Amino acid sequence: MIPEKEQNELKASLTHLKQEAIRLGATDSAVIFSGDIRVDDYLAAFCNGEYTCPNYGLAASCPPHVQGPEQFRKWQGKSRYSITVKIELPSSVMFSYGREDVMRLLHQVVVGVEKKAIEFGFSQSQAFAGGSCKQLFCEENKTCCVVADRLPCRHMDEARPSMSGFGIDVTQMMNTSGWPVVATKQNKGGPEDSSWVAGLVLVA
Repeated sequence: MIPEKEQNELKASLTHLKQEAIRLGATDSAVIFSGDIRVDDYLAAFCNGEYTCPNYGLAASCPPHVQGPEQFRKWQGKSRYSITVKIELPSSVMFSYGREDVMRLLHQVVVGVEKKAIEFGFSQSQAFAGGSCKQLFCEENKTCCVVADRLPCRHMDEARPSMSGFGIDVTQMMNTSGWPVVATKQNKGGPEDSSWVAGLVLVA
């Protein structure tokens, strides 16, 4: 059994990590049990299934260059708690060029939470976001320098792997975080459907 003092310190650290996510730009953040994150091989296979993602193979953080669900389950087994984050945005932005700015922010938020977790002594913490880092951070570069030249990532302080390549069930993760995945309305000059993007930090 974990001593009460240690439990209180852990609770305080997790609360601070949630607050850090919001400070960095997340709409909301939650603490969930890492073991409650559902991982399915078939979800990872969508990256190279009947529909091949146009970013497949272009970046070190996407399939086939990531270790996939099997490796994620190993990391999951070493982590008791995770921090989830979401950023809400109008659906009109989600389906526009503005989406890339939001996705870049998502990466930066989870990176910031990961760094803070490491500062708190959780040295094996790992962050995951969404979208291809090649498209978001290196679109002007012909190739990913990690994949093509085995060089260090140009944006290792900003970019993290996409959850898709590890088979993470993002909808289930959102529900577990207390964020039912349903359409909502925003009244800013008129009603508009809202959307969201999500990220994850395994605290370990």
